[in-house]
Amino acid sequence: MTNKTHDVRVIKHIDGAYDTFANFTTVQEAVAYMRNWNPNANDSWYIINADGVRLRMNDQGKLIVFNSLIG
Repeated sequence: MTNKTHDVRVIKHIDGAYDTFANFTTVQEAVAYMRNWNPNANDSWYIINADGVRLRMNDQGKLIVFNSLIG
């Protein structure tokens, strides 16, 4: 049995603050979940991958790296 770590985090804007919403083993799983969960709210969440890189969805539906929680 393989022991997978869930170190890919989805951070969501909830009640005026950002908080961990869910954990996944891959970025692909996190993106698929968020697209299915709330496809019209891409601007209210981002992903932190296993290396600590922040990713969010741009207007074209592609993941981009970003460095700020503002804007």
